[in-house]
Amino acid sequence: MKIIYRYITFEFLKPLFFSATVFGGLVLISEFFRELNFYLENKTPFLVVFEYLLLNLPWWIIQVLPVAVLLAVLFSLGQLARRNEITALKAAGVNLWKIVSIFFVCAVLIGFSEIVLKEKVVPYTVREAERIRHEKIKKEDYSVKSDFNDLVVSLPDGARMTIGDLNASQNSMKLVVIDRFDDNFNLVSQLVAQTGRYYGDTWILENGVERSFKVVPMAEVVFSTKSVSLPFTPKDFILSKLRPEQMTTPGFINYIHQLDTLGIPSEKERIQLYFRWSSAFSHVIVMLIGIPFALGLAGKHGKFMSFTFALIFAFVYWGILAVAQSLGENNVISPLLSAWIGNIIFGAAGVVMLAKIQK
Repeated sequence: MKIIYRYITFEFLKPLFFSATVFGGLVLISEFFRELNFYLENKTPFLVVFEYLLLNLPWWIIQVLPVAVLLAVLFSLGQLARRNEITALKAAGVNLWKIVSIFFVCAVLIGFSEIVLKEKVVPYTVREAERIRHEKIKKEDYSVKSDFNDLVVSLPDGARMTIGDLNASQNSMKLVVIDRFDDNFNLVSQLVAQTGRYYGDTWILENGVERSFKVVPMAEVVFSTKSVSLPFTPKDFILSKLRPEQMTTPGFINYIHQLDTLGIPSEKERIQLYFRWSSAFSHVIVMLIGIPFALGLAGKHGKFMSFTFALIFAFVYWGILAVAQSLGENNVISPLLSAWIGNIIFGAAGVVMLAKIQK
């Protein structure tokens, strides 16, 4: 059986590597010509362009990998069926499920490899590519902004904080105003400070006044220094503006936390985070779609029609993923459901089709 497993696995890997290489190369060439004017306008040396494209290649390969997996299972399993090798294996007492299980094991391993690439390789290669784009091609500074003006921050208790100037690298801020409201949105207190500094894990406001509007006339207390508890640190304001593929999962979670702390909507980022993990299971879904069609649904369809149906089915799957993402971004469905609903629907459909093949 080990010889059979190795043979079937090799038959699947050959078209997989070929398809992934071809699609990756096509994307690389397409991206080169798409931005050719950009390279020419900036008089970019060819070696710099090549380095930039090569660093982006792992991410592009991940994007085309599900299509490569689908084509690989259609070609390999379909070829085994056409050569009557599956019939021979079944006649020799090999259960069809054992043959099919090899492809699912490959799908799980591919998904695991994708996760490793997304966490250990792609964030660094794409980030380096972005640095090259800014520094070597566009010839501009790629440093992260740390000085901010006219910030408005929502605090957990419904209060609102405005900051005239914040220097995150120096842990300081100026012209600070904290307004607190009651349930009817009436202003009940206000804290105004000329400056503020972050020491250790505490914010210290300096040269300010605290007003209370709960009493008439208004009560006012002047202070030289005052310790306040705020749900953020200066580093929380340094949003690196990285794309999702440039961040590891812990970095992405921290980025979402920053957005939540600053009162910036983060639904889109949450969906992208969930998609990062759900996409790793897309290879299993592709197998569930491809295997029944590669075997011709027990001879009910011709090989060409089965191949065509599989591609249509797969593109409908990716279309539904795009629609689900849009629904999630517009708060029609939850971010978690947005990322997984396509896998749930097509996973169930694939299981039904696979059961028909086994019968």
